[in-house]
Amino acid sequence: MRCSRDKPLLLALWLGLCVSGGCSHPPPTTEEPAVEAEVEVEVEDAAAAGRARPLSANDMAEGPGSSAEPEPEPEADEADEEVEAGAEPEPMEPVVLAPGAPEIEDPEALAGFFAALDQVRMGEKGAIARVLHMGDSSVGLDGLPQAIRTRMQERFGDAGPGFVLIDRFSKNYSSNVAKIEASGWKICYIAYLCKKDGHYGLGGHTFRGVADAWTKIGPHRSSANGRTISKLELWYAATPSGGDLKLRVDKGPYELISTRADALEDRWHQVEVEAGEHRLELRGGSNGPVRVYGVAMENDGPGIVWDTVSMTGAYVRRLHGYDDQHIAGQVAHRDPDLLVVSYGGNDLRRFVSGSVKPEDFKEEYRTTVRKLRRGKEGLACLIVGVTDHARSGTYNVKTEHMELMTAIEREVAREEKCAFFDSVAAMGGPGSVHRWVKEGKVSPDEKHLSRRGTDIMGGMIYDALLAAYSASRAPPGDPA
Repeated sequence: MRCSRDKPLLLALWLGLCVSGGCSHPPPTTEEPAVEAEVEVEVEDAAAAGRARPLSANDMAEGPGSSAEPEPEPEADEADEEVEAGAEPEPMEPVVLAPGAPEIEDPEALAGFFAALDQVRMGEKGAIARVLHMGDSSVGLDGLPQAIRTRMQERFGDAGPGFVLIDRFSKNYSSNVAKIEASGWKICYIAYLCKKDGHYGLGGHTFRGVADAWTKIGPHRSSANGRTISKLELWYAATPSGGDLKLRVDKGPYELISTRADALEDRWHQVEVEAGEHRLELRGGSNGPVRVYGVAMENDGPGIVWDTVSMTGAYVRRLHGYDDQHIAGQVAHRDPDLLVVSYGGNDLRRFVSGSVKPEDFKEEYRTTVRKLRRGKEGLACLIVGVTDHARSGTYNVKTEHMELMTAIEREVAREEKCAFFDSVAAMGGPGSVHRWVKEGKVSPDEKHLSRRGTDIMGGMIYDALLAAYSASRAPPGDPA
């Protein structure tokens, strides 16, 4: 059942904060706290998040609604017949969640994504359901996305690792489907609003390099998924001073790619290879600087690609730094079937300090969602609510702050026609973070999920998605 999203509830929550002293703190001396480097204890714990296979059914049972690993799909016949035009997938048996398990609210908002899953299920060659998962440190080490990605790819097929950056801005960024080695790049991160032109690429980072800059990207040795690719696509910018970028696959010859243009423009360069494991190598420009955004790697499917775009320490409004046409073009080119938005953990400290009004934060969130969806009309959207926190930065977070954040995110989801997943409810409600810390599912910093916690939360999100999809595709007459 949906929780109320009426405006009186939002006002009451804010008044409750003022009564309890939550909004009595003076504003910070600066406009907002500096972008925070996340604590090392979480980094060390989560560095392996998602690299192992999902937890067992017994482990998963500790999180409400989590299920055992999906059964493998039957192997296709060697001589598959082509799918007829207009064909529909077989009805799905309903996936029943455990009593009290969290559900996807407004699942009808995911219709476009479910249609893409239909094409994948029918086994069409080239059928790929792409998910663009954008968030703050909640997705920074690729733990939560990997927990969902692994399950989705085991069930529907593995269409590759997807979009990754070409270097690590900090040790709080990682990919669990690609091994990234790099050196020599000068990195500009959108959280610092360091590009006046607003061209930060799909991943919110630009990488400027000359001859001494290099990157090597290959399969992650600890991941069983995302290993097979048949096409690589370099995302970069061309500029009036752009040099030549050198690219090669495996031990093949270098290909020279010019990044020079009369004016700033976004470009893409695709390389097709024989399906299998491959390694990409990039070298910076020899006759001028180059500006790179990232690399997308896929195979021909059918299957799922789950991109992770993490912006550690970023407030929701930092994404307003994107040039509108630029980010619309980046999203349009990636052509995702589902946008997953996971922001807000860093903004909790603004609630505690009283430096932002609820209505202003709501508008910031709404603007961010609209900006990201502008590149594809009708793009299915899922807002994953912030997990329960006891701290944000150096501030202590109270239950009323969490209730206010969840209410705002839920309202934005409803008004923007996005689906919503209540992460706080999934954990057991406001204040449950303390129990999760004791159980080793949240790190001692009282804000970030541990490796174990990300896997449990990812399992619950996957279960909720699968239940919503199966309910929409249940056989005629089935009560589901």
